Amino acid sequence: MSDDPFQTEALRTLEILISTQFDVCYPLIQAFSNLPNRPGIYAIKHEAEGILYIGKAKNVRERFQSGHSALVLAFLERLDPDEIRIAVVTLSPQWARAALALEEEILKNIQPRYNVRIPKRKD
Repeated sequence: MSDDPFQTEALRTLEILISTQFDVCYPLIQAFSNLPNRPGIYAIKHEAEGILYIGKAKNVRERFQSGHSALVLAFLERLDPDEIRIAVVTLSPQWARAALALEEEILKNIQPRYNVRIPKRKD
């Protein structure tokens, strides 16, 4: 285990996102009203391909309600919406302030294909 608290928390968060079973992730529904309205790190997951995108948000529900380019890419690739879900790890106030650093640390360990194609948002 690392002495770096960011790396330790990032690896813990990534492990949760990876290990969250597809059937318990949030399905895509209109207005994303099922998503938490809290700060979090999230993964857009495909049932067969795994994590397509990792992101962070001050409010996960609002982030998706305002549109998400990873979902547009999935649509353009004709992925079945029933095979896409969202895993979320909500963040404590301490980690919410460090969400950008956590996201960066997570992305050092995993490079989902949609993160490479989508420019970073300042969120």
